[in-house]
Amino acid sequence: MKELEYDLVAIGGGTAGLVSAAGAAYLGARAAIIEREALGGDCLWTGCVPSKALIASARTAHLMAHADRLGLRGATPKHAFGEVMDRMRRARETVAHHDDPERFRALGTGVHFGSARFLSADTLEVEGVGKVRAPRIVIATGAHPIAPAIPGLEEAGYLTHATAFDQTHLPGSLIVLGGGPIGLELAQVYSRLGCRVSVVEMLPEVLPKEDPDVARALREILESEGIAIRRGVRAIRVEVSEGRKVVIGDDGQRVEGEEILVATGRRPTTEGLNLDAAGVEREGSAVRVDSRLRTTGKGIWAAGDVTGGLQFTHVADYMARIVLQNALLPIRRKVDYSNVPWVTFTDPEVAHVGLSQQDADERGGRSYVYELSDLDRAIVDGRTQGFVKISADRKGRILGATILGSQAGEMLFPLVLAMQSGLRLSQIYNTIFPYPTMMEGIHRTIRQYQTERLNGVGGRVLKKVVSWMT
Repeated sequence: MKELEYDLVAIGGGTAGLVSAAGAAYLGARAAIIEREALGGDCLWTGCVPSKALIASARTAHLMAHADRLGLRGATPKHAFGEVMDRMRRARETVAHHDDPERFRALGTGVHFGSARFLSADTLEVEGVGKVRAPRIVIATGAHPIAPAIPGLEEAGYLTHATAFDQTHLPGSLIVLGGGPIGLELAQVYSRLGCRVSVVEMLPEVLPKEDPDVARALREILESEGIAIRRGVRAIRVEVSEGRKVVIGDDGQRVEGEEILVATGRRPTTEGLNLDAAGVEREGSAVRVDSRLRTTGKGIWAAGDVTGGLQFTHVADYMARIVLQNALLPIRRKVDYSNVPWVTFTDPEVAHVGLSQQDADERGGRSYVYELSDLDRAIVDGRTQGFVKISADRKGRILGATILGSQAGEMLFPLVLAMQSGLRLSQIYNTIFPYPTMMEGIHRTIRQYQTERLNGVGGRVLKKVVSWMT
């Protein structure tokens, strides 16, 4: 068995691990990645990439079926679910070249496949490889889907986002447990591809991390598409009756379906790492880290979903860059999650950054809302569902923003950049926005703030100046 030595080793070949190891190699350190299965992680194989490929097919199917809204003859497409899934896999394989092991080896990064376990804070034992030593180790093992402890669920069988993309058969009906982003995205995909879908959510509303008005508006859109959403219902038992799966709620409701998709949460993956041998403590199921992403083990950091925080690919990338600086450079940095954007890729999308409206209100902020039904580009495109909402303090500094609408993820970025750069609403308003674009919805939202200012003391002074000049 080999004994390998590096300056930095990342455990896990997802975004956080790849960025950590490749970045270290770029800076001149001897670095390596240790991965159990395939590089790319959850995002490439069972998350972002395959789900967005299916969303694209489902969106096109929906547009075809409702082409009459644009003066065309609608035609319900003949769904070939197997071909849709094949197309998704081809897209995934195309994207996968970014995470080809040979690409990273060419960058000077060692790539080793096998399960890793700590022998000490600076030594790993890697199955099929041997001992790997490094004074700096990054735990980036990600997270995996978990199922709630509902009697009968295991016996009945179910899908998760990790297994749904292996399917070749579209069920006639589907029960989705969980009304969070993953559950709603896949519920809409299956529904638009011809499956009858029911969502069971134990909380009073879907998307609990979003503002109530945003979650309600999206839910109503999904319901208008024929998705049955049962809120405030906790599943207490699952049965199989005449070949169909039945979810029984605590209110006595019985929801039947051919298949069940569990989307109720994810758990950090730390099993088998032997963290105690390295002095690495956990907080719940997640690896405990401080503001510099250091664990309690000497010379050991953690980044990405394994830390139990915001589980997004772009956050894992950001955390890995923080780890790189803190592990290899003399100037240390702390993480700052105040300007992290996220997007729920339903159609329309939900994009958010910063504080919720309630938290912004508690800080003395005001919120400005603009309905996309009044936006020129949305009208001509026939994509008028949703609104832009921006919360700001009295000086016009953005506290938070949410967009519900077509291309919301792309529309949000100017607001993220403005928050990051400390720009005020007046500065954004004085920027020239191209017409006609969906982005102009941001400009029209901020116009409300500008109008409010003109109606205040500043506006009265300005009007006096104009009167003197004329």
